[in-house]
Amino acid sequence: MKKVDFAGKSIGGPILRVINVLQMMIPPLPWHQSRHRPGPGDRVVLLHGLWRSVWAMEVLARHLNAVGLETLSIPYPSFRKPLPELVEEVAGALPPSQKTTHFVTHSMGGIVLRCLAAKRPDLVTGGVVMLAPPNHGSEIIDWLADSPLGKYSLGPGGMSLSTDKVCEDVPNFPVGQRVDVIMGRRCLVPFFRFLLEGENDGIVTVEGGRLPGVRKFAVVDADHTFMMANREVLERVVSWLQS
Repeated sequence: MKKVDFAGKSIGGPILRVINVLQMMIPPLPWHQSRHRPGPGDRVVLLHGLWRSVWAMEVLARHLNAVGLETLSIPYPSFRKPLPELVEEVAGALPPSQKTTHFVTHSMGGIVLRCLAAKRPDLVTGGVVMLAPPNHGSEIIDWLADSPLGKYSLGPGGMSLSTDKVCEDVPNFPVGQRVDVIMGRRCLVPFFRFLLEGENDGIVTVEGGRLPGVRKFAVVDADHTFMMANREVLERVVSWLQS
């Protein structure tokens, strides 16, 4: 596989970095389709987080593809359907492949994948890299659950991320599954920080990302919303997928 320079100039300098940020913030829309990039290497499936779209994973997908990996970014209606239906939707969007299939997830995407791996382990044949996963549930969801507006905006998908529901309803990965986790410790918008204890990225605490059996666990200087385009995150994801 060819090497990629992950410095800022590798994505076109300041102007293209601004374009990337704007692209990552495109909201989920009903007509969004999976974004597939062929490549000679293993397949990597990317799953975005709550209220994000397939475009949130674009910078990461391009970098993975640049080192020779096949990439498939799957959109799913994160807030409109309950978690079991989201899992079924993602499973249905995965075409068969003879290649080893890895997964890279952001935030809620990691919770969806935990359920998918438990129900359909045949689909997760490679490693997993979770970015900022709320593996113990979200204190923010708990707080918003008392508000009618919060319940409406989060939808059944968002409500499935409460601390009680994740701890009670979301299975761990099957024994033997290779799982790595990257958490952030920088916060651009500290609105929810009063709800979080210890190091956090403004949305998920570092400790909230831990799971039994995790192979590698790293904390980087990245915020929750844009960590998928953080230079160190990009480097670690590529390195860990290839190790």
